[in-house]
Amino acid sequence: MAEANASAVPHLIVNRAQVVSEGCSACGKGFSSAHTGERALTALVGADNNTYMFCATCGDAIMGRVQADSVRQRYVWDWAVPLKGAPLHTNGAVKK
Repeated sequence: MAEANASAVPHLIVNRAQVVSEGCSACGKGFSSAHTGERALTALVGADNNTYMFCATCGDAIMGRVQADSVRQRYVWDWAVPLKGAPLHTNGAVKK
């Protein structure tokens, strides 16, 4: 069962090969601490393509409201897997 606030452990975002140490950008819930990880939605926003991560529940809600194909292209489903061992510090980390 997923922990409500498991954001203390950095998570590897599999499809984008990046590391996040924050929880969901919408609800703040930490990503799953289970070794199997969980589905997560990535949004690339603005001219600088700022990255925002959302848990599966918030991601489903967001994608249910996005109608324009040009906007849908800014979102991609990823898989967040908790990293174990030494932290990678800021190497690829996404900050809010």
